[in-house]
Amino acid sequence: MTQLALVGDIGGTNSRFGLVEPGTQAIHDVAALKNDRFGALEEAVEAYLQARGIGALAAAAIAVAGPVLGDSAQLTNRNWSFSSASLRRAAQSRSFRLLNDYEALALSLPHLAARDLEQVGGEAPDPTRVKIVLGPGTGLGMAALARLPRGGWLAIPGEVGHITLPIETQEEFDWREAMKTPGHTFTSEDAVTGGGLLRMYQARARTPGLATPEAVLQAGLAGSDADAVATVDQFVIWLARIAGDAAMSLQAKGGVYLAGGIVPSLVAKLREGPFRAVFEDKGKLAAIMKPIPVYVIIEPFPALKGCAAALAQE
Repeated sequence: MTQLALVGDIGGTNSRFGLVEPGTQAIHDVAALKNDRFGALEEAVEAYLQARGIGALAAAAIAVAGPVLGDSAQLTNRNWSFSSASLRRAAQSRSFRLLNDYEALALSLPHLAARDLEQVGGEAPDPTRVKIVLGPGTGLGMAALARLPRGGWLAIPGEVGHITLPIETQEEFDWREAMKTPGHTFTSEDAVTGGGLLRMYQARARTPGLATPEAVLQAGLAGSDADAVATVDQFVIWLARIAGDAAMSLQAKGGVYLAGGIVPSLVAKLREGPFRAVFEDKGKLAAIMKPIPVYVIIEPFPALKGCAAALAQE
């Protein structure tokens, strides 16, 4: 089956794989494997392919949740390190591309259909201008996408999760101080992620009754726990500030896209709450922000589409 290519999206908790014919976006045989089952990413790749009786591939592209330094990478939230060479051998592929996960998400943006998105304010995007994608999950990732002069796109991965958390009020300052660990530099990723959501709740509630990020999110949206409601509301405000700062910094008139496992559950709150007002709150330059559309990506495997796009570019 050398006409097939492997695409993968590797997070701290799960490894998602699919198969695609090179040059297309028709991804099939998508499966999510729990990382705890494997001692290394190479083992997960081999297990996925062996389960389908695939011995060799035309190409492979795998996106990972961590910085890619040359031909090697290490997951930010799991003690896995690997290289393009080791993954190419595991996949038995003739060629291989290693990407940051948000680099792959950025490359997916031109290939997302209207049904893959929920718009939160703004107007139509300017197709010639920079797009950005960011979002909270196990970590807080980001990348930009710029159109190349001769056609095609350039994805520029970033690390927005490691910027300073945008604090504006005394209450926010006190909340962050309650979450800090001595000797640990507190960054945006320590609050605006799944683990951060739980950390926020535990720092606020005098007698925390919820033990997982999912429980905090559900209770906050349902209104069944006052501390969870306050936590989710503040989570949205910090996400809006980070997204707004990124959009202003890059003049992202091509649109801001929110990804990750948390944000699709927040669509109604993003539309009805203060998200847009906070996102646009840039003083005398607020008029620049008002038309910039924000989209929530609801397509379940966008990074796999980005990997397919990376292979098609090559």
